[in-house]
Amino acid sequence: MLRSALFLFLLVCLFSSCGRYQPADDYVSMDAEMTPNVLSQELLEGLRGKRDVSDLVSEIARLEPRKLAAELDTRAKKEAFWINIYNGMVQYLLTENPELFDDRSAFFSTPAFTVAGHTLSPNEMEHAIIRGGENRFGLGFVPQLFSNKFERTFRIRGGDSRVHFALNCGASSCPPVEIYRPGTFEEQIDARVRSYLREHSEIKTVDGEQVLVTSPLFQWFKGDFRDHDGVDDFLVTYGILTEENKNMKRTYEEYDWTLETGIWAK
Repeated sequence: MLRSALFLFLLVCLFSSCGRYQPADDYVSMDAEMTPNVLSQELLEGLRGKRDVSDLVSEIARLEPRKLAAELDTRAKKEAFWINIYNGMVQYLLTENPELFDDRSAFFSTPAFTVAGHTLSPNEMEHAIIRGGENRFGLGFVPQLFSNKFERTFRIRGGDSRVHFALNCGASSCPPVEIYRPGTFEEQIDARVRSYLREHSEIKTVDGEQVLVTSPLFQWFKGDFRDHDGVDDFLVTYGILTEENKNMKRTYEEYDWTLETGIWAK
């Protein structure tokens, strides 16, 4: 009986509010100059200007989870913050220690950057939070089976396939780093998707058949694009294909994994 009751309690905790950080009822918003979104922007601005950002890294680490949860109270704030933090983390770590990229698997899986007291790896930040809790090997069709309290609190529910054209992983083929702001997030990320796809998509004639050669991101995260009814419709939405040719055969360009930091949006 006791075991059953304990199991039920744990199950309820897993799927209820006690499994997440809850903002305090009496929470007062931070000063506009000190918000997490502003910190994330200043981190990238400092890195772009090749300034010492160690104080900002420490300040991001010292954020209190409940306050961070309270501040990130809209989807635009969440996406802008976490994309900026991911890109800032990668730029910071690889600028400080470029040799980390010699073993990419270890680099992406090793917790090395602290946000609100929780040290995250690039994989954890991308898949557990930004992609909304997707399994990194599931092509966007398989969610993570287990997540911790921090991930459950901050994951972007439902994901957003556009983030794949905003996250910079330190390689030459990665999208450039843009500094996202909540107030202009939608316009910024839509423009970034269009810009990246124009550069990485080409219709060629192969053996008399038209073929779209585009980014392997569509192959690696195919299931994520269900938020646009699939890859075909995503490509139509962003002007690469039309309704008439959206079922065109696709092949994928080779991804250049050469280390290249400092790829900034113009």
